[in-house]
Amino acid sequence: MRKTRWLTALTAAAALTSLATPAQAADLRLSATSSLGLTCQVAGGRAGLQEGRFGGFVEGAYCTSNVQGEAGRGAFGAGLTFDVFDAGLVSGYVLAGGGVQGSSTVLFAGVGARVGLDLVPVEGFVEAGVQRVNTVLQPIYGPRLTVGVTYRANVGDLSRYASSVPEGSGIDGGGAPGGAPEQCTLTPQEDAAAASAATVAAAREALSAVASSYSAGFSSFSYDVNVGSVSINGNSATVSGSVTISLTSRASGQRTTDTYPGTVNLVRSGCGWRATGYTRG
Repeated sequence: MRKTRWLTALTAAAALTSLATPAQAADLRLSATSSLGLTCQVAGGRAGLQEGRFGGFVEGAYCTSNVQGEAGRGAFGAGLTFDVFDAGLVSGYVLAGGGVQGSSTVLFAGVGARVGLDLVPVEGFVEAGVQRVNTVLQPIYGPRLTVGVTYRANVGDLSRYASSVPEGSGIDGGGAPGGAPEQCTLTPQEDAAAASAATVAAAREALSAVASSYSAGFSSFSYDVNVGSVSINGNSATVSGSVTISLTSRASGQRTTDTYPGTVNLVRSGCGWRATGYTRG
């Protein structure tokens, strides 16, 4: 809730600033980014626009899994920035945004600094903050660090493009018609197997988020998901089991293995199941 309020406040502040200040030349920013191994992003790219103190960007990156035998995945997002000071060579800003990592959504917020010369169209930047990876079982919090190099290209005054949009233009939206729930013919064994498969998929997604978010603290992460009993009651189900996690501490070099029992709650989704939460123990 607090991060949502921050993002709303940033948007409102940027809008008020643009109304209170004259139009300025806008910069197109193209960046190459990395996280230097402190979060999951190995290498990525970013494209954004900045006019005055307000900016926005979209980005994509290759995200390592930090799990033995598991390939990396793509991470995509978008964010808003608002400059809070300009000291010549260095300017500082706050940022907030969101995106997707695998099949999980991500929210992030933080602060950043740019270093560059006005007459040189290349600048460096570093951003530090926190992120929340929203897996279907539980949110995973972790640090977020991005460094990058940006090429700036001036694209003029953006307000001239707004004046060319016909007044009153818009999109007439309409909701897609709803349909009756899909009727499925499944044996009890097939239904239980589907619930188990959904549980394993949800657990893998959550564990992958943990491994990538905390790669600064540990390495050689591996896990084993063990499904126990399955209980189905109409359109809801619970699956009990355990997860065995092995990892190596980067600080001490010691490898540890622990097993965590728990229960996953699911609801029926079409002919299958969708995980909605996790209870440890």
